[in-house]
Amino acid sequence: MKITGKKVSVKIIRYIVVLIAFAFFIYPIFWLFTTSIKFEVDIFSMPPKFFIFTPTLKHFIHVFHETEYPVQALNSLIAAVSNTALSLFIGTMAAYGISRFKVGGNRLLFWFLSLRMLPPIVVSVPIFVVAAKLRLIDTRFILPILYLLLNVPFVVWMMKSFIDEIPEEMEESALIDGCTYFGAIWRIVLPMITPGLVATGVLCFIFAWNEFLLAMIFTRATAMTLPVGIAGFITTEQVFWGPITASASLASIPPVILALIFQRYMVRGLTFGALKT
Repeated sequence: MKITGKKVSVKIIRYIVVLIAFAFFIYPIFWLFTTSIKFEVDIFSMPPKFFIFTPTLKHFIHVFHETEYPVQALNSLIAAVSNTALSLFIGTMAAYGISRFKVGGNRLLFWFLSLRMLPPIVVSVPIFVVAAKLRLIDTRFILPILYLLLNVPFVVWMMKSFIDEIPEEMEESALIDGCTYFGAIWRIVLPMITPGLVATGVLCFIFAWNEFLLAMIFTRATAMTLPVGIAGFITTEQVFWGPITASASLASIPPVILALIFQRYMVRGLTFGALKT
Protein backbone atom coordinates (compact mmCIF):
# COMPACT_ATOMS: atom_id res chain seq x y z
CA MET A 1 0.00 0.00 0.00
CA LYS A 2 2.83 2.38 0.77
CA ILE A 3 4.39 1.72 -2.62
CA THR A 4 1.05 2.22 -4.35
CA GLY A 5 0.41 5.44 -2.48
CA LYS A 6 3.88 6.70 -3.37
CA LYS A 7 3.31 5.95 -7.05
CA VAL A 8 0.01 7.81 -6.98
CA SER A 9 1.65 10.82 -5.35
CA VAL A 10 4.39 10.86 -7.98
CA LYS A 11 1.80 10.72 -10.78
CA ILE A 12 -0.18 13.56 -9.24
CA ILE A 13 2.95 15.69 -8.96
CA ARG A 14 3.82 14.93 -12.59
CA TYR A 15 0.35 15.92 -13.76
CA ILE A 16 0.53 19.15 -11.78
CA VAL A 17 3.95 20.01 -13.26
CA VAL A 18 2.68 19.24 -16.77
CA LEU A 19 -0.41 21.41 -16.26
CA ILE A 20 1.69 24.30 -14.95
CA ALA A 21 4.09 24.02 -17.90
CA PHE A 22 1.16 23.80 -20.33
CA ALA A 23 -0.48 26.89 -18.84
CA PHE A 24 2.83 28.77 -18.91
CA PHE A 25 3.38 28.14 -22.62
CA ILE A 26 -0.24 28.38 -23.77
CA TYR A 27 -1.04 31.65 -21.99
CA PRO A 28 0.75 33.95 -24.51
CA ILE A 29 -1.20 32.32 -27.34
CA PHE A 30 -4.45 32.63 -25.40
CA TRP A 31 -3.73 36.29 -24.60
CA LEU A 32 -2.82 37.03 -28.23
CA PHE A 33 -6.04 35.59 -29.64
CA THR A 34 -8.40 36.96 -27.00
CA THR A 35 -6.91 40.45 -27.31
CA SER A 36 -7.39 40.35 -31.07
CA ILE A 37 -11.17 39.90 -30.67
CA LYS A 38 -11.70 42.53 -27.97
CA PHE A 39 -12.85 46.12 -28.25
CA GLU A 40 -10.33 48.73 -27.10
CA VAL A 41 -12.27 49.35 -23.91
CA ASP A 42 -11.96 45.66 -23.02
CA ILE A 43 -8.27 45.50 -23.94
CA PHE A 44 -7.36 48.19 -21.42
CA SER A 45 -9.94 47.30 -18.78
CA MET A 46 -8.81 46.84 -15.19
CA PRO A 47 -9.13 44.22 -13.89
CA PRO A 48 -8.44 42.40 -17.19
CA LYS A 49 -11.31 40.58 -18.88
CA PHE A 50 -10.03 37.12 -19.75
CA PHE A 51 -13.25 35.26 -20.56
CA ILE A 52 -16.27 37.53 -20.18
CA PHE A 53 -16.30 40.16 -22.94
CA THR A 54 -18.11 40.95 -26.18
CA PRO A 55 -16.06 39.56 -29.10
CA THR A 56 -15.51 41.51 -32.30
CA LEU A 57 -13.77 40.98 -35.64
CA LYS A 58 -13.18 44.68 -36.29
CA HIS A 59 -9.40 44.36 -35.91
CA PHE A 60 -9.20 41.54 -38.45
CA ILE A 61 -11.38 43.51 -40.87
CA HIS A 62 -9.18 46.56 -40.37
CA VAL A 63 -6.02 44.54 -41.02
CA PHE A 64 -7.34 43.04 -44.25
CA HIS A 65 -9.07 46.07 -45.73
CA GLU A 66 -7.14 49.09 -44.46
CA THR A 67 -3.54 47.86 -44.38
CA GLU A 68 -1.11 46.12 -46.73
CA TYR A 69 -1.35 42.87 -44.78
CA PRO A 70 -2.27 40.61 -47.78
CA VAL A 71 0.69 41.92 -49.79
CA GLN A 72 3.02 41.56 -46.83
CA ALA A 73 1.81 38.00 -46.25
CA LEU A 74 2.51 37.18 -49.90
CA ASN A 75 5.99 38.69 -49.61
CA SER A 76 6.71 36.61 -46.50
CA LEU A 77 5.43 33.48 -48.20
CA ILE A 78 7.58 34.04 -51.30
CA ALA A 79 10.68 34.76 -49.22
CA ALA A 80 10.18 31.78 -46.88
CA VAL A 81 9.26 29.18 -49.50
CA SER A 82 11.92 30.14 -52.05
CA ASN A 83 14.62 30.41 -49.37
CA THR A 84 13.65 27.05 -47.87
CA ALA A 85 13.94 25.35 -51.27
CA LEU A 86 17.30 26.98 -52.03
CA SER A 87 18.66 26.30 -48.55
CA LEU A 88 17.69 22.63 -48.65
CA PHE A 89 19.27 22.11 -52.07
CA ILE A 90 22.52 23.97 -51.38
CA GLY A 91 22.86 22.77 -47.79
CA THR A 92 22.12 19.12 -48.57
CA MET A 93 24.63 19.04 -51.44
CA ALA A 94 27.26 20.67 -49.22
CA ALA A 95 26.49 18.24 -46.39
CA TYR A 96 26.82 15.28 -48.77
CA GLY A 97 30.21 16.51 -49.97
CA ILE A 98 31.45 17.00 -46.41
CA SER A 99 30.08 13.66 -45.24
CA ARG A 100 31.19 11.47 -48.13
CA PHE A 101 34.23 13.22 -49.61
CA LYS A 102 35.44 15.04 -46.46
CA VAL A 103 35.46 18.33 -48.38
CA GLY A 104 37.13 20.98 -46.27
CA GLY A 105 37.38 18.67 -43.27
CA ASN A 106 36.17 19.81 -39.88
CA ARG A 107 37.35 23.37 -40.56
CA LEU A 108 34.75 23.87 -43.28
CA LEU A 109 32.04 22.47 -41.03
CA PHE A 110 32.94 24.84 -38.22
CA TRP A 111 33.13 27.68 -40.73
CA PHE A 112 29.48 27.01 -41.54
CA LEU A 113 28.74 27.02 -37.83
CA SER A 114 30.49 30.36 -37.41
CA LEU A 115 28.27 31.82 -40.14
CA ARG A 116 25.19 30.66 -38.24
CA MET A 117 26.45 32.26 -35.02
CA LEU A 118 27.40 35.54 -36.73
CA PRO A 119 24.97 38.35 -35.83
CA PRO A 120 23.19 39.47 -39.04
CA ILE A 121 23.67 43.14 -38.18
CA VAL A 122 27.45 42.68 -38.60
CA VAL A 123 27.18 41.98 -42.33
CA SER A 124 24.12 44.13 -43.03
CA VAL A 125 26.00 47.34 -43.90
CA PRO A 126 28.39 45.92 -46.55
CA ILE A 127 25.64 43.75 -48.04
CA PHE A 128 23.33 46.76 -48.13
CA VAL A 129 25.92 48.72 -50.14
CA VAL A 130 26.28 45.86 -52.64
CA ALA A 131 22.50 45.37 -52.88
CA ALA A 132 22.00 49.09 -53.46
CA LYS A 133 24.53 49.05 -56.30
CA LEU A 134 22.66 46.11 -57.86
CA ARG A 135 19.29 47.82 -57.27
CA LEU A 136 17.97 44.92 -55.21
CA ILE A 137 16.76 46.97 -52.24
CA ASP A 138 13.01 46.53 -51.67
CA THR A 139 12.70 43.71 -54.21
CA ARG A 140 11.41 40.20 -53.70
CA PHE A 141 14.77 38.76 -54.77
CA ILE A 142 16.92 40.11 -51.95
CA LEU A 143 15.44 38.39 -48.88
CA PRO A 144 15.57 34.78 -50.15
CA ILE A 145 19.25 35.33 -50.97
CA LEU A 146 20.04 36.99 -47.63
CA TYR A 147 18.31 34.27 -45.64
CA LEU A 148 20.74 31.76 -47.15
CA LEU A 149 23.28 33.16 -44.67
CA LEU A 150 21.02 32.02 -41.85
CA ASN A 151 19.60 28.74 -43.13
CA VAL A 152 22.31 27.10 -45.25
CA PRO A 153 24.71 26.58 -42.27
CA PHE A 154 21.80 25.15 -40.29
CA VAL A 155 20.89 22.78 -43.13
CA VAL A 156 24.52 21.66 -43.53
CA TRP A 157 24.85 20.73 -39.87
CA MET A 158 21.47 19.01 -39.73
CA MET A 159 21.74 17.06 -42.98
CA LYS A 160 25.32 15.93 -42.42
CA SER A 161 24.25 14.06 -39.31
CA PHE A 162 21.48 12.34 -41.28
CA ILE A 163 23.73 11.43 -44.21
CA ASP A 164 26.38 10.05 -41.85
CA GLU A 165 23.83 7.47 -40.66
CA ILE A 166 23.40 6.00 -44.17
CA PRO A 167 25.88 3.19 -44.99
CA GLU A 168 28.16 4.13 -47.87
CA GLU A 169 27.87 0.58 -49.22
CA MET A 170 24.34 1.33 -50.42
CA GLU A 171 25.56 4.15 -52.65
CA GLU A 172 28.51 2.10 -53.84
CA SER A 173 26.10 -0.63 -54.94
CA ALA A 174 24.10 1.95 -56.88
CA LEU A 175 27.26 3.25 -58.55
CA ILE A 176 28.22 -0.29 -59.55
CA ASP A 177 24.77 -0.73 -61.09
CA GLY A 178 25.40 2.29 -63.30
CA CYS A 179 24.05 5.24 -61.29
CA THR A 180 25.88 8.53 -61.26
CA TYR A 181 26.56 10.28 -57.97
CA PHE A 182 23.47 12.44 -58.49
CA GLY A 183 21.48 9.33 -59.38
CA ALA A 184 22.61 7.62 -56.19
CA ILE A 185 21.71 10.70 -54.17
CA TRP A 186 18.27 10.91 -55.81
CA ARG A 187 17.42 7.19 -55.57
CA ILE A 188 19.19 6.15 -52.37
CA VAL A 189 20.10 9.05 -50.11
CA LEU A 190 17.13 11.41 -50.44
CA PRO A 191 14.41 8.79 -49.80
CA MET A 192 16.22 7.66 -46.66
CA ILE A 193 16.69 11.16 -45.26
CA THR A 194 13.19 12.41 -46.12
CA PRO A 195 12.20 12.84 -42.43
CA GLY A 196 15.33 14.90 -41.87
CA LEU A 197 14.67 17.00 -44.97
CA VAL A 198 11.10 17.69 -43.89
CA ALA A 199 12.05 18.59 -40.31
CA THR A 200 14.89 20.83 -41.48
CA GLY A 201 12.70 22.42 -44.16
CA VAL A 202 9.95 23.27 -41.67
CA LEU A 203 12.47 24.89 -39.32
CA CYS A 204 14.03 26.85 -42.20
CA PHE A 205 10.58 28.06 -43.23
CA ILE A 206 9.84 29.22 -39.68
CA PHE A 207 13.20 31.01 -39.43
CA ALA A 208 12.60 32.85 -42.72
CA TRP A 209 8.93 33.55 -41.94
CA ASN A 210 9.75 35.14 -38.59
CA GLU A 211 12.93 37.02 -39.54
CA PHE A 212 12.70 40.73 -38.78
CA LEU A 213 16.07 42.52 -38.81
CA LEU A 214 17.16 41.90 -42.40
CA ALA A 215 13.62 42.42 -43.67
CA MET A 216 13.45 45.78 -41.92
CA ILE A 217 16.81 46.91 -43.37
CA PHE A 218 16.45 45.68 -46.94
CA THR A 219 12.75 46.32 -47.64
CA ARG A 220 10.67 49.47 -47.73
CA ALA A 221 7.15 49.00 -49.11
CA THR A 222 7.07 46.73 -52.16
CA ALA A 223 8.78 43.73 -50.54
CA MET A 224 7.91 44.41 -46.87
CA THR A 225 7.21 41.22 -44.93
CA LEU A 226 4.79 40.49 -42.10
CA PRO A 227 7.14 41.00 -39.12
CA VAL A 228 8.04 44.48 -40.38
CA GLY A 229 4.42 45.28 -41.18
CA ILE A 230 3.24 44.19 -37.75
CA ALA A 231 5.91 46.32 -36.10
CA GLY A 232 4.47 49.31 -37.97
CA PHE A 233 1.49 49.31 -35.61
CA ILE A 234 3.83 50.53 -32.87
CA THR A 235 4.30 54.29 -33.15
CA THR A 236 5.79 56.95 -30.92
CA GLU A 237 2.31 58.14 -29.97
CA GLN A 238 0.39 54.91 -29.54
CA VAL A 239 0.55 51.13 -29.65
CA PHE A 240 -2.39 49.70 -31.60
CA TRP A 241 -2.86 46.48 -29.67
CA GLY A 242 -5.94 45.36 -31.57
CA PRO A 243 -4.39 45.35 -35.08
CA ILE A 244 -1.07 44.03 -33.70
CA THR A 245 -2.64 41.00 -32.06
CA ALA A 246 -5.00 40.37 -35.00
CA SER A 247 -2.19 40.42 -37.57
CA ALA A 248 0.11 38.39 -35.28
CA SER A 249 -2.62 35.78 -34.78
CA LEU A 250 -3.00 35.42 -38.55
CA ALA A 251 0.77 35.33 -39.06
CA SER A 252 1.10 32.42 -36.63
CA ILE A 253 -1.28 30.21 -38.61
CA PRO A 254 1.00 29.07 -41.53
CA PRO A 255 3.86 27.76 -39.34
CA VAL A 256 1.39 25.98 -37.07
CA ILE A 257 -0.40 24.36 -40.01
CA LEU A 258 2.92 23.35 -41.56
CA ALA A 259 4.11 21.78 -38.31
CA LEU A 260 0.83 19.89 -37.89
CA ILE A 261 0.87 18.56 -41.45
CA PHE A 262 4.44 17.31 -41.22
CA GLN A 263 4.35 16.42 -37.53
CA ARG A 264 5.02 12.74 -38.17
CA TYR A 265 8.05 13.50 -40.33
CA MET A 266 9.35 16.11 -37.89
CA VAL A 267 9.29 13.70 -34.95
CA ARG A 268 11.12 11.06 -37.00
CA GLY A 269 13.56 13.61 -38.41
CA LEU A 270 14.48 15.29 -35.14
CA THR A 271 15.05 11.89 -33.46
CA PHE A 272 16.80 10.26 -36.42
CA GLY A 273 20.15 8.89 -35.35
CA ALA A 274 19.54 9.57 -31.68
CA LEU A 275 19.51 5.85 -30.91
CA LYS A 276 21.78 3.30 -32.55
CA THR A 277 21.21 -0.42 -32.59
